[in-house]
Amino acid sequence: GILRTTITGQRLEEDMPFTRFFSGRILWDEGMASNAYKWSMSNPGGLIIGLVGADHVKFEGGITGRYKRLANGQYDSISVILNPTLIDTRPSGSVSMATNSAASAVGDGASQISLQLRYLKEGVDMGTLESRKPESTAGVLPLADYIVLSQSPR
Repeated sequence: GILRTTITGQRLEEDMPFTRFFSGRILWDEGMASNAYKWSMSNPGGLIIGLVGADHVKFEGGITGRYKRLANGQYDSISVILNPTLIDTRPSGSVSMATNSAASAVGDGASQISLQLRYLKEGVDMGTLESRKPESTAGVLPLADYIVLSQSPR
């Protein structure tokens, strides 16, 4: 599985515990955002562009959200995702690799992507009837500021 390989490609004998994987990913994103922010401070008026994987950008949970927090309105941050697939835009575990590949192969994957992620108010449990009510929504996170598709959805 994904937790048997480190970000450097090292193969592990046993699955990495999820908390270690998650901690590593948070540290990685925080480090990239921090370095981008430091560069921005050292280069007033400069433009920095980071080419990173979708997991580091989507729903403001990675580098872009962390950069915005550090910049505190002092600098702009714009996220762009190129050719997102179905699996890029859904909650973890909700789309299999086979479903993702099939959707991409027939060309309807782009028409099924989720453009935003709704999150619930504190105390509302996912999967309950209450969670489906509009008033239970605490907010919505965009997939990205811009989405670029190299082919139009069929």
